[in-house]
Order: sequence, then structure tokens, then C-alpha cells
Amino acid sequence: MASTRWRTGISAEPLSLDDAQAFVADPAAGATVTFTGVVRDHARDEADEAQPVRAVTGLDYEAYTEVAERRLAELAEEVGARWPDLCAGWAVHRVGNLAVGDVAVVVAVSSPHRHTAFDAGRYLIDTLKATVPIWKKEHWADGGHHWPGTD
Repeated sequence: MASTRWRTGISAEPLSLDDAQAFVADPAAGATVTFTGVVRDHARDEADEAQPVRAVTGLDYEAYTEVAERRLAELAEEVGARWPDLCAGWAVHRVGNLAVGDVAVVVAVSSPHRHTAFDAGRYLIDTLKATVPIWKKEHWADGGHHWPGTD
């Protein structure tokens, strides 16, 4: 199969699930897996489950854009090499002020077979979240705020 077609990036504009699905559509694909990360109305410190759940009113996402875009392109190459039968992939993360319900990240992959699409999609989002320099600031309903991962 030819090399995987990719779209990666950081965007200050709202993300479109339709654009991602259209990009990864391919006649050779029997499976498309899409992950959409959405701002939820609550948060809990994942490292300390004893902490109370906090009501969230929104998030600010910031990125070291130049490095984040380079890391996303490298991640796309890595995923394409690990799953060479992928048809196409999409990994775009939003930055800026997002409200509850806004889409923060869209990851999509297409492949001839579902197991490849599921595996590659999960690896793509998990590795993106762990390695791409993007940070979020939670705005809490009580007026406070917090940058998760900082103490």
C-alpha cells in the first residue's frame, strides 16, 4: 500500500469532525476510527483520586506551536511506519479558550481492517496526549483555576 496520507496541526479555529472524516475517507478503507476530545463540565486530579471533583466552566489550551506541530508530524510518521497499511490519518489539536462542549482534539485514521484502525487510533491519541507540548488551564466554577500536571 502507498504511504499514509496525513493532516496534522495546531489550530486556533474550531475543529471539524466532518473535515477529519472527509480527509481520511478512502476507497481502500474498510474501517475509520475517530476520536473526538471534548471539554467536559468537571475535572478530578487523575494523580490524586482523593481530591474532589471540580465543576469546570472552560479550558485554555496553550502549545509551543513550532515544537507541537513538528512532534505531531513525527508522530504521524511513527504511526504510519508502525501500521503501514493505514490509508490516512488526522491529528489536530485546538488552542485558545474553549467552553464546555467544545471540541479540543480530533484524531482519525482509516485502514482496510478495523483492528488496525482501532490500534493505530488509540496509539495516536494516547501518544499525542503524552508527548506533544500542549497544556491546559482549567477554569473552575468557584472562580479558581489550575494547570493540571503542575503543583
